[in-house]
Amino acid sequence: MIENKMNEQPEIYHKKAFDKITQEKRERILNIAIHEFSSKGYNAASINTIARDSGISIGGMYRYFKSKEALFMSVLDRGYTLLEEALSKVLSGNGDLFDRMEAMLYISVEYARNYREINQIYLDVSTEGLSSLSKRISLKMEGITAKIYHELLTEGKEQGVLRPDIHPGIISFCLDNLVMMMQFAYASDYYMERLKIYTGSDIENEDQLISGIMDFVRHGISG
Repeated sequence: MIENKMNEQPEIYHKKAFDKITQEKRERILNIAIHEFSSKGYNAASINTIARDSGISIGGMYRYFKSKEALFMSVLDRGYTLLEEALSKVLSGNGDLFDRMEAMLYISVEYARNYREINQIYLDVSTEGLSSLSKRISLKMEGITAKIYHELLTEGKEQGVLRPDIHPGIISFCLDNLVMMMQFAYASDYYMERLKIYTGSDIENEDQLISGIMDFVRHGISG
């Protein structure tokens, strides 16, 4: 049985004062911050603009967050929580590795459509311009999925579903790239056009695309 390791205590980036305001106000500040960071990128985003559009003073904003970086990390925490909730469906679901892999592809599409701006922020994080934050963020965002894949693959090998010679870490990396590219394609115009270039116009919907990806995965690693 796969253990759910997503319940570790998260690092807190906001100040205690932020917990004391209403949930509605917290949601408003974070949603406005998400829009600002996604539309302008981390470097060009203005904490003053976020404060103004949230209806609070800049002094009030610094009572909640010590810096723009702390606010940005809190925004990513929001994305991490949403991702955690989505992935929990896979962990609690039935089926073998391939059933769960297919579920993750569908969830990635749903997540990308529902949280397009958060995905745009994640794309921004992956650029060299944010290399100073990339290690902290990748450890947080990628660490949990790496554990999930590794455990699913290890379990699959033990059950004889997968080839015994595969390396769980390498295959985890490959599978996550498939999921990530699906997620980016449905969150970014650039990646959607990239998808169309490779697949052509004969791919009608994500059901056909996911079916093709799963056929490729099964033939590549099944026992």
